[in-house]
Amino acid sequence: MSATFCKISRREFLKTSAMFTGGLVLASCIPEMGAAAPKRFDPNIWISIDTAGKVRITFAWNELGQGAMTSLAMTAADELDAAWEDCDLHIPAWEPKYGYNVTAGSSSMRRSWQPLREAAAAARTMLVQAAARGWVVSPESCRTEGSRVFHDATGRSAGYGELATAAAELDPPETPVLKKRADWTMIAKPIKRLDTRDKNTGRTAYGLDLPAPGVPCAVAARCPTFGGRVASCDDGAALRVAGVRRVVAFDDWIAVVADEPWAALKGRDALDITWDPGANAGVDQAEIIAEMEEKLASPGFVLVDRDDPKGALAASAKRVTADYRVPLISHAPMETATCIADFKDGACEIEGPTQAPFLVVNTVAEALGIERDKVKMTSALVGGAFGRRLYPRYAAEAALISRKIDGPVRILWSREDEMRNDDYRPPSLHRLEAGLDAQGKLTAFAHRISTPPLDAYARGEAALREASESTLAGVHDSAYAFPALLAEHAPVRSVVPLGALRSVYNTQTAFANECFLDEVALAAGRDPVDLRLDILEPGSRMRKVVETAARVSGWPKPSRPGRGMGFACHHCFGSYGAQVAEVTVDASGNLKVDRLVSVMECGPAVNPDAVRAQMEGGVAMGLSIALHETLSVSNGGVSQGNFDEYRILRMDEMPEVETHIIQSDEPIGGVGEPVMPPTAPALCNAIHAACGIRIRDLPVAGQ
Repeated sequence: MSATFCKISRREFLKTSAMFTGGLVLASCIPEMGAAAPKRFDPNIWISIDTAGKVRITFAWNELGQGAMTSLAMTAADELDAAWEDCDLHIPAWEPKYGYNVTAGSSSMRRSWQPLREAAAAARTMLVQAAARGWVVSPESCRTEGSRVFHDATGRSAGYGELATAAAELDPPETPVLKKRADWTMIAKPIKRLDTRDKNTGRTAYGLDLPAPGVPCAVAARCPTFGGRVASCDDGAALRVAGVRRVVAFDDWIAVVADEPWAALKGRDALDITWDPGANAGVDQAEIIAEMEEKLASPGFVLVDRDDPKGALAASAKRVTADYRVPLISHAPMETATCIADFKDGACEIEGPTQAPFLVVNTVAEALGIERDKVKMTSALVGGAFGRRLYPRYAAEAALISRKIDGPVRILWSREDEMRNDDYRPPSLHRLEAGLDAQGKLTAFAHRISTPPLDAYARGEAALREASESTLAGVHDSAYAFPALLAEHAPVRSVVPLGALRSVYNTQTAFANECFLDEVALAAGRDPVDLRLDILEPGSRMRKVVETAARVSGWPKPSRPGRGMGFACHHCFGSYGAQVAEVTVDASGNLKVDRLVSVMECGPAVNPDAVRAQMEGGVAMGLSIALHETLSVSNGGVSQGNFDEYRILRMDEMPEVETHIIQSDEPIGGVGEPVMPPTAPALCNAIHAACGIRIRDLPVAGQ
């Protein structure tokens, strides 16, 4: 336990953010003598109860459409025994006390589950103690329900609002007692999301909807070659466009500020810019792939070398090898980058969509050359992110423009800006090898990946001198008990900025691993599910998921011409998932994805409705990436600029999706990302079962 001493009006507890430690951290404060009684009960930074009985639950993460607001509110309300109708959700401006609140890596619930329950349990305990003290009874003889404390033996009860002032005088328990699963009243039960009605009726304000009357908007012209700079610019024609106020220039980009978006866009089109393309001029797709292939052919940095895999491969009765390829892709969120910035008196306020308020604060402070405590960040709801809003260049741009024009500004990125200036999911090549004994049992497994690490663009040559463990996520930490395992990373440079996209490298390694295991099963003359069960520990979480997926999907259905089933599974972000795809390929080679069965075990599924929605969304995005999505590089920049060139899944391509959630008492896992990785390999394995075509390169379209 750590203690921080401060002088405030009354004792406040649990002020230090549990996000830093994953546990309950208390901060005791010395009260000011003679201070007035508190008007509300603030036992910690997450829970607040006023004297009217209103429970305020602070949500310091970011709502990206995943339903985290509702699930976290359910968790706190259940542990507090608060009536759902008494609960309000509070989304504050970011402060250091809220900690490293990055909404990524399926971490909102995983990181909040224990500390939020402890915070709510501490508040509940203090309310019970306050009631028991007033009634002169033992706390153990009291119970809580519906925002009230009851003493059944005497028939007395008191609402949380009535007890708030007395509870505020008490010390919080050092070890709050959490409710048992059998006592949960909300957790693990489906509840309608708090934000659904406002979204359906159009009242929800996303970043692009934020009201800013009188605030000009800005768009930027950026070099079409990554790393390029401005050589010269004639802004005369742009300034003659009606509504254009200013043109402001920076070293590698130029912004047009106007009264409204169309004027800003027209002004940008009128700029006469000469670019210095820099070192990446002339780099194209063929050069990038050739470099990756060269690296793949050479030994990489070894991450795992367990139980002599090379020796086991050499001694195997049969060896199977295959190469797989995954392309560069974009996040392509529906809402393009935007925010409002206001720099004045040496400080800056930012309001807009983000996945990481503290990263916005850091990025803006660095860009402006000011202290971080001079930047205030207020989050807006995000209209799609998938990792894209972890990279707040747009916020830094807005802040720099605001300082230049000496006033507030709203920056807008067009679809082409978003597509050609993303932090992209990197491409990768995979070389896999497996050994089989005479009975068709797996003897060894080797996976070498050639791909740039996520920091390859930023670090340059330095990023090539070591392995990146994250590139082999799903291999070095596989749920499979491979008899011998070799995992290698051959890093390559990147001419484009890179970033994490939903599931990061797991979508790439799972595609290669799970498709290859089907190839191994075919070489061994075995059922693909049986082969997987062979290398899963009895009683393991993944084994249960695989067995459940096979059972509920009807695996294996009798095959018939043009119809096939495919299986895949994967473990990441603390959860375990499996997919079974059913497809039809007609005589002309036309593909139809008919059905996809998805099974997940994530420990306690707090709101099963939200988990199912995440599973369905993961399937849709996974299919989109597998079937269509790909980018190409030409002359050191991305060629595609909009959805006419960058195809995503369409509504008529969406299959029937069947979801199954395995509730368990295992450690809680994430749900936003684990469904995506097995989607592509399940699809590709089904295609092979349907027509004999083995897909080793994504996307599927055109093959």
